Amino acid sequence: MKIFFDETQKERGKINTNYSILRDSLRSEGFEVEIYNDFPISEKALKCDVFVFACPDGSKLGKNEIDAIINFVERGGGLLVIGNAGGDRGLRTNTNEILNRVGIEMLSDQVKDEANNEFNMPTHPVIKDLIGHPICQGVSEIVVVAGCSVRGSSKMRGIAKTSPNAEPPNVPVVVAGEHKGGRVVATGSYRLFSNYGAGLSLRNNRTFAMNVFRWLSRSDTGKAPSPATAKVDAIVPPKSKPIEASVKPSPIPPPPTTAVTPRTSSVATQRPTTASDQNVILEIERLRSEISEMREIIARLYSDSLGYLQEMKEEVRSMLDYIRTKEG
Repeated sequence: MKIFFDETQKERGKINTNYSILRDSLRSEGFEVEIYNDFPISEKALKCDVFVFACPDGSKLGKNEIDAIINFVERGGGLLVIGNAGGDRGLRTNTNEILNRVGIEMLSDQVKDEANNEFNMPTHPVIKDLIGHPICQGVSEIVVVAGCSVRGSSKMRGIAKTSPNAEPPNVPVVVAGEHKGGRVVATGSYRLFSNYGAGLSLRNNRTFAMNVFRWLSRSDTGKAPSPATAKVDAIVPPKSKPIEASVKPSPIPPPPTTAVTPRTSSVATQRPTTASDQNVILEIERLRSEISEMREIIARLYSDSLGYLQEMKEEVRSMLDYIRTKEG
């Protein structure tokens, strides 16, 4: 099963930074996970089972692109559309033009809950009203961070809803359903799938996220998700051959003890390659490989740090907006 994460629309969720744990978790389940960056989006290029818009930001799809995505769904593809608080209006996008074609709409609001929330933050509502759906299997509660509400037609069911005390009350935050040959899921919180403090590590968010992809790809079998390949509350380096911490004895033999015979000619004669030379070459190649892996790890940590700082910036902005609202 192949999953494409779109990056043509300046998405906030990126599989090589703040969605890297989601990426590795999916790969550990046997999914192929790739970046899609073929612009403009075309039906011919959508050679995947599931296509993901992980919160487009300040970018709008063309009519031909929307038609291509709908055709992809109608011929059996899975589509996941992820937004953020404020919906299309807040993000300056037009993902509702896709969702409206299948009977879904993301609203330009933000869900809050003063009584049921994480970290004592109303913008982090804990969602416990989950219906009997394969995506909700093994899930008793999720945290929807900085999300908007979503509504759907009779064929597109709200599978997770806010509490009666929330603002707005009793509204869906995740909608799922079938459209002709394909399946669609829409949620207003891209942070639900994130690496960092308010994402996959909270409550049953990771189980819920993995169920979403199993259901969209029609690979849902009812089994519980396998253990994560990395801690979900940490920034992790890319998969690579581990570098041994202990120092191994060098395979290079000591130099010969025999005296070197002085050259009798001004022209140097070429010495044939010996086993010792080959060992030196192999050792150099090994060191080069380890240096390359270390560079990749450093680059990954740097990239993840930038993603973490960006999400913390958005977290602070969300908190300030909430405080201003309360202060009037």
